[in-house]
Amino acid sequence: MIELYNEDCLAHLPKIKDASIDAIFTDPPYPEINREYGKMASDEWMMMMQTAVKEFRRVLKPTGSAVIILQPNSMKLGMMRSWYWDFMSWAIKEWNLIQDVWWFNPAAQPTRHANRVYGLMRPSVKACIWLGEPNCYRNQDEVLLPLKIKKHNKSNDLVYRPSGHHMRAARCLNTAIERGGATPFNLLQIPNTYDKRCAGSFGHGAGTPYRLTEWWVKYITKPGETVLDPFSGVATTGLVCRDLGRSYIGIEKFEKYHEVAKSRF
Repeated sequence: MIELYNEDCLAHLPKIKDASIDAIFTDPPYPEINREYGKMASDEWMMMMQTAVKEFRRVLKPTGSAVIILQPNSMKLGMMRSWYWDFMSWAIKEWNLIQDVWWFNPAAQPTRHANRVYGLMRPSVKACIWLGEPNCYRNQDEVLLPLKIKKHNKSNDLVYRPSGHHMRAARCLNTAIERGGATPFNLLQIPNTYDKRCAGSFGHGAGTPYRLTEWWVKYITKPGETVLDPFSGVATTGLVCRDLGRSYIGIEKFEKYHEVAKSRF
């Protein structure tokens, strides 16, 4: 089931029943950036997100969780804005951060800041702010890393490291072989390269890659469950849900993107 609404999410979220959503995955607009859909000041953005997050918590089921994709930006060269960290700090205190998770885009292009004259680095990492209860649903088996080995000759002796960490290498490897994959890292290395399913192919310049969305939907939901995206853009999350057998509710304020989203289905 796919539902698309052309409305401000702060107006539509109160219409959604309590504890009726299994997961939220969203990439909201960022403040202080000029886009065709407008520009928001940091204070205005913070008020919007704080209101939205409180609604997220209300509409989610007890085992549901929300993932918000964010990237910081600069006031000028060498001076970062604080809204990104202010929001994360607020969300942790207001609710709960399940784990720090980051998306690394190894295909990130150099920006003006990375010019050799200025000497800064390419911005290539975004936060996946994962909010919910400590016991929220997640299925690690759905996102295991592919194995490069099928057998090994590692010892099962307990080895102590100078850091204080200790482990049995054979037990770790045998577990991965038994499961058919290795435990994922909390740094998701997914290049944002051209893909006919990406938002950029449909005129949206700030969309989340299909593969990143797919990873999260597989990890935090089961087939048949419902995913909400309150800042849905051209509804790439909706395509992922359709392809993976999940229901989807997308809310998008900007009419142009809403119309594109409808055409994609």
